[in-house]
Amino acid sequence: MDNKKRNVVEWAMHYRQIIILVTCCLVAFGIYSLPQMQKNEFPDFTIRQGMVVVVAPGNTVDEMVEQVTKPLEDYIFTYKEVKKEKTFSTTRDGMAFIQVELIDELTDKDEFWSKFKHGVSGFKSQLPSNVLAIQVMDDFGDTSALLITMESKDKTYRELSDYMDDLKDRLRKVNSVGRLTVSGEQKEQISVYLDQAKLSKYGLNEQLIATNLFAKGFVTSGGRIQTPEYILPIHVDKSYNTIYDVCQQIVYSDANGNNIRLKDIAKVVKEYPHADSYIKNNGTKCILLSVEMKKGKNIVQMGNDVNKVLEDFKAEELPSEVEMYRITNQAQVVGDSVDNFLRELVIAIVAVVIVVMLLLPMRVALVAASTIPITIFISLGLFYAFGIELNTVTLAALIVTLGMIVDNSIVIIDSYLEKIGEGMSRWHASVYSATHFFKSIFSATLAISITFFPFLIVIPGMIHDFLLSFPWSISLILGISLLVAMLLVPFMQFWFIRKPIPTSKKGFSFMDYLQKFYNKVLDACFSHPYVTISAGLASIVIGIVLMGKLPQKLMPVADRNQFAIEIYLPTGTAVEKTALVADSIENILHKDPRVVSVTSFIGCSSPRFHTAYAPQIGGTNYSQLIVNTQGNAETVELLDEYSEKYTNAFPGARVRFKQISFSQAVYPIELRLSGQDLDSLKYVADRYLSLLRSMPEVELAQTNFSEPQTCAKVVLKEDEASRLGVNNIQIESLLAMRYGSGLPVANVWEGDYNIPVTIKLKNADCSDFSDLKDEMISVMGGLDNVPLRQIADIVPGVKDGQIVRRNGIYTITVMSDVRRNVNVAAFTAGLKEKIADIPLPEGVTLAYGGDDEHDNENLAPIMAALAIAAFIIFFILLAHFKRISIALLIFFSMTLCLFGTAVGVLIQGVDFSMTCTLGIISLMGIIVRNGIIMIDYAEELRSTEHMTAEQAIYHYAEELRETEKLCVRDAIYHSARRRMRPIFLTSAAVSMGVIPMIIGKSGLWMPMGTVICYGTLITMLFLLTVLPISYMLLFRGSTKKRVMRNAIEKM
Repeated sequence: MDNKKRNVVEWAMHYRQIIILVTCCLVAFGIYSLPQMQKNEFPDFTIRQGMVVVVAPGNTVDEMVEQVTKPLEDYIFTYKEVKKEKTFSTTRDGMAFIQVELIDELTDKDEFWSKFKHGVSGFKSQLPSNVLAIQVMDDFGDTSALLITMESKDKTYRELSDYMDDLKDRLRKVNSVGRLTVSGEQKEQISVYLDQAKLSKYGLNEQLIATNLFAKGFVTSGGRIQTPEYILPIHVDKSYNTIYDVCQQIVYSDANGNNIRLKDIAKVVKEYPHADSYIKNNGTKCILLSVEMKKGKNIVQMGNDVNKVLEDFKAEELPSEVEMYRITNQAQVVGDSVDNFLRELVIAIVAVVIVVMLLLPMRVALVAASTIPITIFISLGLFYAFGIELNTVTLAALIVTLGMIVDNSIVIIDSYLEKIGEGMSRWHASVYSATHFFKSIFSATLAISITFFPFLIVIPGMIHDFLLSFPWSISLILGISLLVAMLLVPFMQFWFIRKPIPTSKKGFSFMDYLQKFYNKVLDACFSHPYVTISAGLASIVIGIVLMGKLPQKLMPVADRNQFAIEIYLPTGTAVEKTALVADSIENILHKDPRVVSVTSFIGCSSPRFHTAYAPQIGGTNYSQLIVNTQGNAETVELLDEYSEKYTNAFPGARVRFKQISFSQAVYPIELRLSGQDLDSLKYVADRYLSLLRSMPEVELAQTNFSEPQTCAKVVLKEDEASRLGVNNIQIESLLAMRYGSGLPVANVWEGDYNIPVTIKLKNADCSDFSDLKDEMISVMGGLDNVPLRQIADIVPGVKDGQIVRRNGIYTITVMSDVRRNVNVAAFTAGLKEKIADIPLPEGVTLAYGGDDEHDNENLAPIMAALAIAAFIIFFILLAHFKRISIALLIFFSMTLCLFGTAVGVLIQGVDFSMTCTLGIISLMGIIVRNGIIMIDYAEELRSTEHMTAEQAIYHYAEELRETEKLCVRDAIYHSARRRMRPIFLTSAAVSMGVIPMIIGKSGLWMPMGTVICYGTLITMLFLLTVLPISYMLLFRGSTKKRVMRNAIEKM
């Protein structure tokens, strides 16, 4: 009969051996899981971006826009998965780059890119015939786990490439290694420098030589001999197998059998051609290997495996004159980040345990504190079992919930001590305390756990991916904490706590002193109820006002021992001039002992080494430096010191010091002007640019149309050109040989190494504009030569360096940085007021990009998630109390957290970021938890028949309550006094638990720790004073109505 009546708590008490065994097994599994778990700094982000690159040599920027970019944009926009308003194109001479962004709802991006590539490949046939290539880069959003340089002052690029191939072969054997990409390689070529004088001597010209060499180097099938018995393929031996073969090629034979060989009319050399882009590490030219990790692997383990491969490779194969360096090492960053967070977790656990030990008697404290490591290790084991990786987000969930974990135990133990103090047996008191508070603890746990899930429903994109594991981690930890409190704590308190806390103890007791002080404060509050309510309302109003004035930065900067420098010069600048600026900055940095290494990307950009830092489009006018420092503090020091000193130190160059950030905005300030009339756009853009440059907070104000580019325009005189038998293709190919990088005509293969054969002239890289008009052009089939000015007009021209279109519309973006320590959100608000005074021409629209766009896109969903979380809490309260009035009272008490939140943010000097909202939701849950504990007890006292509130608690022989006012007042008064201890202990534990977050000064997690720490402590003061008074005033006179309602229900 008794067995049938046992509830879960009684069952756990009776079968305690099973519960203890299961607990020990789960804890042991958690300890085993910790080193085995998949580790990462942050959850995997899905970068829903790709790049389409189109090459059409010979087209001007305007021709590219009309003939290539526009049709391709129209085709791309036919895909419903493409986010049109975020897709933009950048068009230059002969090239177009279209950055495609996909909608946030897309889950399988690989399937889309496969379909997209196939479609674009088919669409190429609809583009002009001179479009040589169209490439879809679906790996644009992939992030490198390691960037490794290989450099040598003695070895050639070819030799370094051979060593790199061997290293790649070794790395492919590491199971977790994904894509391997090499950058910075320079390929040799066989350059044929034609001598104009010798060509004239033999009556030859460039076109004839090029045609001859191309024909001999062309490779095709030689057919096959087929008989009924066998098939014999025919292979014609290649004419070009070595550089000697190229030199010996006969280019002309006269009637007497005299042969003119290529070496007779040209200088033939194997060389590295002039490079428009290259990479240097600490001043030495190098090649770069990007190592990516397969999805779902442990990056820390991968880093260890790769390190072993590198060490073995260096010892066994790499000569001493070749060096390897890791310029970015995500595996080490993750390892250090996780280790730091684990250290903070241990400190937080110790801090919470110390608080509990100091504020409670030893045996009571041991029982309560023991639930922390038990819950943590069981949670880690379940994380491992469910495939939840260990990263800063899941570790933050563990730290945030520490105080909540111990709170469940404190409430149950507090009730247990009360009951054994009243004379109840320890067994029944233990069962009663857990059973009685199950509903309250369950509702409070549910309120905290479920309120984080709206973030996953409402917030899209990168923040959704970032927060994905946070609600699940919180729910899992608190769920385990609830089970431990219900199943394990009852027996632990029964076994270890055998006596109630004595009412009078010798010596000083902080909790007793605090209780006496609180009793006096509570008496004063009850004596002046309206003053107390006014103070609470004032705190809410002040909190709202302060919240509106908080410095906001939704996505903070990253804590890194590195930063980037981007160098921009006018379009058309030679790579040598760009390199001079980059080298100057590199030399300055090398003199600083805080700088560990500097890697320069001249004419190109680095692979993506941080999720939110997208690589820029390269060019001869662009350079990027990755600077590694001794630590995050040194990074901040260097940026503060150097950005102000060197941003405008180089005439004609814009030097941008870029701290790695979690924001995807390229520039913090972006003013996007869109329309069909480019002249109107340029007019307004110039006015905006002047405004920005006049503001002292602004740095590097510019537009994305860049400076106008000068060019040489050759316009054929059609009549004269036709009479002399000259056409456009002859002129273009001739000028390409004389003034460009040469004309490829054949290939020489040395094993798997391809060496192109290119015809050039000696003055190809050192000519002037004035030389162009005097170029001698072969006419009448090579019978004569005339200067170019005779058959064409050569005029200098000015054109746009590049044209940008967003969502298929011409868009000029005026963009800028702001000085360090300037709050972007506050600056943008002031800028908008000034921008409003500048009228827009008809057909021109303005949109704000940068941080403002990013914040607006995410702030509204975040606020919506907060609102949904609040309503979920309300309905949980309604389901718990079954009275809308009580639910509303606790619901509105959540606004008490605003003042503490604002004060904490202002005192610590942090920005109000995305993680602050997580802290506010945690605060809301803690307020609800404490409110339920207090109001539940008051309701219990009010429903106790024939007994006053004090009799219900202390069994004092006082008169029965005679009026309803006294009844409600006494109930909430004694409930507040009785529940002050568990509420204070919970608040103290929660606050102490997040202090390591604040001390760690992480840009991402310090704001969250600040909100929880200050918010919990300050809100506790209001909750323990304002909430009881609010309850008393709200339900004054309700006892008689309740008695009548209960009587009616019993009829």
